[in-house]
Amino acid sequence: MYGRAEPRQQPGYACEECRKKKLRCDRQRPQCGACANAQIQCEVNDRRVPRGPKKGSIGALRSRIVALERRLSTSQNEDGDGQELSLTSESPVKENASAQFPLPDWDITQHEHPSGNSIPLAWGPPPDGLPRSPLLFPDVSVLPTIAASYPSPKQSPPSIGDVYVPDLAKADLIQLYFDRVQPIIPILNKPKTFRWMNDSHNMSEAQQCLQYAMWTSATAFSSQFSGFQETMYAKTRFMLDQLDLSGNDALVCHIEHVQAWILITFYEFSRTNYRRGWLSAGRVFRLVQFLRLYDLDSPKPLGAEHEEDPISIEEKRRTFWIAYCLDRFISVSEGAPMTLSEEVVYTRLPCLDIDFQRGLVPQECFLAETMSSAEIRPYAPLAECVILVTICSRALSHKQIYTIETLYSNIPLDFASRHDWLDGMLTRRLNNLQANYPSITVAENPMIIFSYMVAHAAVIYLCRIVESLSRNDQNQTVVWEFQERGFWAAQEIARLAKEHEHLGYFKAHTFMPLTIYLSATRLAKHLEIRKGDLETNQARVVENSLHISIDALQKLQSVNNLANYYLQLL
Repeated sequence: MYGRAEPRQQPGYACEECRKKKLRCDRQRPQCGACANAQIQCEVNDRRVPRGPKKGSIGALRSRIVALERRLSTSQNEDGDGQELSLTSESPVKENASAQFPLPDWDITQHEHPSGNSIPLAWGPPPDGLPRSPLLFPDVSVLPTIAASYPSPKQSPPSIGDVYVPDLAKADLIQLYFDRVQPIIPILNKPKTFRWMNDSHNMSEAQQCLQYAMWTSATAFSSQFSGFQETMYAKTRFMLDQLDLSGNDALVCHIEHVQAWILITFYEFSRTNYRRGWLSAGRVFRLVQFLRLYDLDSPKPLGAEHEEDPISIEEKRRTFWIAYCLDRFISVSEGAPMTLSEEVVYTRLPCLDIDFQRGLVPQECFLAETMSSAEIRPYAPLAECVILVTICSRALSHKQIYTIETLYSNIPLDFASRHDWLDGMLTRRLNNLQANYPSITVAENPMIIFSYMVAHAAVIYLCRIVESLSRNDQNQTVVWEFQERGFWAAQEIARLAKEHEHLGYFKAHTFMPLTIYLSATRLAKHLEIRKGDLETNQARVVENSLHISIDALQKLQSVNNLANYYLQLL
């Protein structure tokens, strides 16, 4: 038979003793079998409220949900804001409402949510007239909103999402961070980072934000974690925004706070859009200025010195120089003025990466000393990138000064000597790179590859400046010489972009598309200028390099939105 021939339980109520011991009561009266065998009194409570929802309550809940969705949809259509509040559209109604709408457990310190501070349903209070649903929190008559009580960074509204990330996946993300993100954003000391991450109970809010930023940035360098990439980013941005707004002391800012914003800014450039990354970069620059990271190694007045961990100081140095490079990348790309002025920097260059990770932090030179020195010696890959991007920014300033001088006088003052000085400094830096990082070891470090590409981009930039002289009928020999050098530099960038395929584009620097874009525009202009002078084979070589540059951008756009941004500019 397919059905049961008799009921599962006897009619009536189980006695209190069987309920207590979780035994099946035979429900005999006046004494059940279990109580009779134990020779104890059998008590029955026949006024107990039956388990489960009341009859008809499930249907009533469903009707209220449908009515609420209808009213919300009507109100949103009238407002025209296009935003949707998803309550039940993605999953069927279940009898247990609390199981249907689980709250996200984002608290990495495993503290419980405060009982008196419920998490708001939406980012802000609903407009007047819209109903508030008691379905998600049946014990609360009116849901509080962010406007009434600003939550801490440990809380997040359910609209962010409730993607569960297992501990093993989090450990995998951290490993992925140090394998792919750290080589191009080398701001963290690995042993120190693992120490405070393993001490979750004493982790500060700034460190929590940094941990989430590390997880988020790691998702941008892998395809296997793309499923919860957006949710992780939204959670990190929410935590950072709350940390900015809910600080107890306006004069206190932790270095982990700046580091988290740097990681999120690089993520936004590569995974969201250029505008959002640019705006977040502005916040990074202001935090750097707030902490005076540009003045870490200046002589301190007597009595003001205090002992600080050398590793922590080196982390601050590296944080500043990453922000400094970010400022230069944006300025060179857009021709915009720079925020972090080179003239006031009194922070030493970062030491070699291997020394930094081992906890040995030797004192390096200052940027101004290195720029004026002709010494051939190894620098950290980040330091090489800093020096080369500084030359690019000086070339930008050189162009802007030339424009102003031309506007106010017919003869630009000291243009030739300034240009020769930049050219000589760039040549020395290329020689230093080739002496300390030959082609055999270039492919092992994405930051060194990028440094080479930045150096060649600086050559292209100087070529652009010299070309502006041709309109004034200046020395055409110098112009043609720089055009040839610019063409050679563009070919080198295309070659390095092709070599980077063997290392993998997931390991490519976030701003590598900028250098490839400069290469492609230079190659296209070379074809335009010399189309009447080039032989068939020479034209084919130029077209092949141009095709390699465009192909590299097309391949990069699947992992970096900056590539798509520059493809649209071509």
